[in-house]
Amino acid sequence: MKDNKKMIVILASAVGVILLIIIVLMLIAGSGNKSLSYSQIEERVVSAGKNYFADHKDELPEVGTKTISANKLTDEGYLIDISKRVKGDATCDGTLYVTKTANDYSYRATLDCGSDYSTKTLKSVVMNNSVVTSGNGLYQETQVNPNNINETQTVYLFKGDNVNNYVKVGDYLWQIVKVFEDGTMEVLGDPQLLISTWDNRYNINTDLYDGINNYNVSRIHDFIVSDVVNDKDGFLKIKSLITTHSACVGKRSLDIDINDGSIECSEILENQYFSLLPVYDFMNASLDNNCNKALDDSCYNYNYLTEYSSSWWTITGVADETDKVYYVSNILDIGAANRSRSGRLMAYFDASVTYVSGSGTYDDPYIVK
Repeated sequence: MKDNKKMIVILASAVGVILLIIIVLMLIAGSGNKSLSYSQIEERVVSAGKNYFADHKDELPEVGTKTISANKLTDEGYLIDISKRVKGDATCDGTLYVTKTANDYSYRATLDCGSDYSTKTLKSVVMNNSVVTSGNGLYQETQVNPNNINETQTVYLFKGDNVNNYVKVGDYLWQIVKVFEDGTMEVLGDPQLLISTWDNRYNINTDLYDGINNYNVSRIHDFIVSDVVNDKDGFLKIKSLITTHSACVGKRSLDIDINDGSIECSEILENQYFSLLPVYDFMNASLDNNCNKALDDSCYNYNYLTEYSSSWWTITGVADETDKVYYVSNILDIGAANRSRSGRLMAYFDASVTYVSGSGTYDDPYIVK
């Protein structure tokens, strides 16, 4: 009798183990076929990409952005086929973007699932039915290519005194100045982010410590490199969004009436993470057709870049004088480089920056990731 009871216990235990194994296998199978939200799939692509580049460090970009398809990540064994993880019959392509930032790398993913879903980049939201031909808004224009002033490029500029171009990053608001065809965006930071003299070196031409208006070796450039770019703790959120750009550091004469960038971009400083706004971008933000030369008072009219009461430096030196630099104090003016002013940091958002929410107004700025 005891042997029978023991046999029953053994059989019951065996059946229990078998049932447990079956349940675990069903859970694993179910987990493998589980549908995920699109945002969860984007996160999986990013995670797979980080793992891939951890094993392939030699493939990381030295500068700028590199892309890799989700299919490659799947083929290499880092990602389950994303089309098997979406709801319904949607077929999706995915792309991972890895960007060299000032101190590290940032990773983003986009999905294209046809009519079912497509990741919203900031460019797609900003450009959606936004280009205008009159009044405040985004204008299509032609400017020189900073990397080759013999070539032109199509850009989209915000113009007017009431434009929806605000982006919130961390605790600060940035403003979109222009959008490029490739999806990168020139953005301008809050004046509170930087205060510095432009330069305070001894100037042999004035026989004073008025400074020298050569941005490449200026105090403000040194300050941006040491306290912004090389600061591993500050500016972390904005650094994860930006890519490098060529800063236009050419000097501008007072009587020049050319605003396509060919003057300022006649000299460039390559691979900059942060710089300052060139004068032609300030002028082009005005809707007044009488804004032709840098110091024309008309440039103040219908111009969102005049809204701050504090004065702030541009990147542009005055070609006619060795110590003078253009700055903004409602209107555009010139002054000795040795003065201390705000400096609105300028950077380029990477084309893969993803839209989260917001309408771009001051009270409802774009939120990105």
